[in-house]
This record gives sequence, structure tokens and C-alpha cells, in this order.
Amino acid sequence: MPSDVRLHPVSLLFDLAKHLRNFALPALLLFFGMSRSSGRGPMDNGLWLLVPLVPALLASVTRYLSFHLRYDTDELVIRSGLFFRNERHVPFSRIQNLDAVQNVFHRLFGVVEIRVETGGGKDEEARLSLLPIGAFDEMRRRVFADAASEAAQLETSDKGTLLLHLPPREVLLCGFLENKGLILIGAAYGALWETGVLDRFWTRFFGSAEGFGRGFFRDVLAAVFTGTPLPMARIGLAAAALTGVLVLGRVASMAWAFLRLYDFRLTRVDEDIRTQYGWFTRVTATIPIRRLQTITVHQGLLDRWLKRASVRVQTAGSTGVEASTAGDRAWVAPIIRVQALPGLLNQIVPGFDLEAVPWQPLHARAFRRAIKPGLLFSAIATLISAPLIGWGAVAVLILTVLWAIVGARQYISHLRWAEQGDVLLMRSGWISQYLTLARANKIQVVTLHESPFDRRNAMARIRVDTAGGNPFSHSVDIPYLDRKVAGALANRLAEQAASTGFRW
Repeated sequence: MPSDVRLHPVSLLFDLAKHLRNFALPALLLFFGMSRSSGRGPMDNGLWLLVPLVPALLASVTRYLSFHLRYDTDELVIRSGLFFRNERHVPFSRIQNLDAVQNVFHRLFGVVEIRVETGGGKDEEARLSLLPIGAFDEMRRRVFADAASEAAQLETSDKGTLLLHLPPREVLLCGFLENKGLILIGAAYGALWETGVLDRFWTRFFGSAEGFGRGFFRDVLAAVFTGTPLPMARIGLAAAALTGVLVLGRVASMAWAFLRLYDFRLTRVDEDIRTQYGWFTRVTATIPIRRLQTITVHQGLLDRWLKRASVRVQTAGSTGVEASTAGDRAWVAPIIRVQALPGLLNQIVPGFDLEAVPWQPLHARAFRRAIKPGLLFSAIATLISAPLIGWGAVAVLILTVLWAIVGARQYISHLRWAEQGDVLLMRSGWISQYLTLARANKIQVVTLHESPFDRRNAMARIRVDTAGGNPFSHSVDIPYLDRKVAGALANRLAEQAASTGFRW
């Protein structure tokens, strides 16, 4: 195969479409605004509105003519620029992920956008747009194949073991459980509220916008504090509207998931896992198993009732990149049946047996430590509410203390840790449950933390950081450990990490 790759000629057409889309709205506003202010017709303003497109098109032509992609023995070389030349050398061993993105028009012209990610920064190392469709397979084989076995990789690259395939029913169920449609509905509702469209709607169908729209909550609160009868008809109508919004949110989330995750396939090819998904925009992502940093299993309340879970992975190059691909790529299993979970984890982490994990408890006094913040909050809430509601503060005290007891008890009972071979595990959560696996050869830092309260109770905390760590994701952070147990665990992890050669 050739080692030198150029952009596909159709990339110029896509660049033109992108520039026209970016300039369309500002140009239209300026176009018609000047027509009204000057009293001249639109054609009298001239075609000078297209002048800003010229530099953008020249930049696209320059990028097309100057772009060169070359494969050296162990690195990717990308050259671009005509007057100011830029040459980047990306070693194959540093590339964490390769993503291929194809929308409907990309598939029509047989081209693909490739995104190359390394662990060296928050942004993508390179976005190659647009290359011939065969360039992605060639890049994947060259980047993720050992030189000694490259010939075998070339022959078997299209074969693999199908680990997970989501039929439409499971994809729709995934959207139902995610329930992301409420975000769009909430944003739309806020925009309609601020623009006054909702007021006109209430006035047309209910006679008064003040009586049901903006004044509804004020009337309900006034009735509660003054003792006047509640507007039950409007409350019932509001409850029905809220129910409709919740149902519509679920439906919108299911539709969005169907378009985004349609025909989701997770395949293992040799030592890589590959995901393919999407209706209009088809995404293909490749992650070498040896470069996975952590694996996290999540189960919400509805997930447990329906015996489903989701599996997310992190790599060193998975933070800070575009959410439209990075977020979805991290979900190697957006939804999976619980009974199939051990088999999937065994494929991702060879030798790992989820059903044989020796879970370890926390310190015997962990509950006493965990309940104290809740009791403090209960005391503060009672003192604040006493001047406002009098003896009703007693009810506040009872409810908050009960919640503190139940919450602390459930938190401690569901918080466990374990070691199995070279894998460290932590599970937590009683409403939304999380299970995170971190392998010793991926651990970057092991921290033994002791607060003054920890030292007083002979406890300690263990924190583990990996190259793909994300402060907003579930990580291995085990509190309320016995001090001796925590010290021994920290020493074992440090020795395992030090004795194991780190490989990207």
C-alpha cells in the first residue's frame, strides 16, 4: 500500500458547504437589514457580501494542495501549509484512539473524517478531513499493528468477535433510561417563556396568561399562606401538562438515541475493541485493549429494575475532546443485560471474573464517620426553620435525622473495594450504583490520605489516578479504610505499578 496519502478532492466541496453555512445567517441579516435601511432592493447591495468567503476558500484550497500524510516505520507524519509549513510527527505508540466519522454525504462520496488522539493534550492531535474511505483501514492497521505481525493483521483486519449488538428495541430502551430529552424540552420551554410565546398560548386557549402562566405559581403560594381555597382546576391542568412534558421528554430521548446509536456494534479484533454506531452520522472508533485506563459499570434505579447496565471506558486521550464522539465512544456498552456483563468484562480485561470478586468491607466505625455530616446538616436546618415555622421544626428535625441515618447506612453498606489479580475495584452508590476497575500497570499515582478525623479514628483514604483520569467521572477513591489495611494496600499497588512496565 502507498505510504503517502492526500486529501480527497471532494473535501473542497465540503469546505465550501461549511463556509456557506457559517456565513449564511450573518449574511442574510446584513443583506435584508441594509435593504430596509437604505430603501434599495437586495440586488442593489451588490454581491460584495460574498467577499468574506474568498479568504476562507483560498485557505481551503491551500490546505488541500499542501496536505500530505506519510507513514514512516513507527510514526505518522502530517505536513500542511504552503507559506508557513507545519510538520507533525506522531509516534504510533502514542496514539490512543482513532475515530472515523461519516455523515450521510460522506458515505455518498466515499470519504471519511479521521480523528487522531494521543495522551499528550486536551485536544485532538489531528483531524484529517476528508480522506478516502480506505485510508482509515490502512491507518488503523499501521497504527495498531506490531511490525512483526503486520502481514497477519492485514489478512484478518476485517474479522473479529462480535461482543455486543444492540437491536432497535435495546437502543430505544437505552434512550428511555438516559432521558436526555428533558434537556432539549427545558431549553425550548425557557426560550418560549422568555419570548412571550407561552403567554399568547395561555391567553388563546385559557383566556388569561396571567391566570395560568406566570401568575400560576404566585396564586398557588398565596393560597397556601393565606388559607384560601387552592385553584384545583389549574393545579390538575398543570399536573397533566407536567406529565405530558415528562412523557414527551422520554420519547424525544428515545428518538435521539435511535438516531445516535442505531445498529451499535462492539467487536473485538485481536487486541482491539471497535465500536460502530449511528444512523445519519456513522462513527467507527478503535481502542487497543492494552491502552484502556479504567472501566466503569453504571446502574441507575430503573436500570436495576430492568436488569440492565452500561459500561464506560477511559483512555489517556479521552478527555477534553469533542463531546459528540468522545462521550459516545467511551460507552463501549451504552446498555447491556446484567447476565451478559461478566462475559463482556472478561473480554476487555482478560482473566477477570466479576462473579468471583472478593469484596472487602470498610472500617468497623465507618458508619459513625459517615453519619456526622448528615447530623450537622439536620441541626442547621432545624435552627433555621424554627423561627419560621415554630414547632414545625420538630418535624424537620425528625425527617432530616432519619434521612441522615438511612443515607449513611446505605452509603456504607454499598461502598466496597477488592483486589483480583492486578485489578483494583471499587463500587459505590445505592440509588445510582457504580463499579470501577483499574489495572495496576495503568496506575500513575497512589495516594494515602489522612485527615485529622481519620487519624483520630485510625482510618485512611486511598486514591488511585490513571492517565485517563477525569475529575467528573467515577474513580477509585476508597474512604474509611483501616489505617493498616490502607497502608498495606498502598504499598502493594505502588510495588505492582513499579514492577510492571508501563505501556501506552
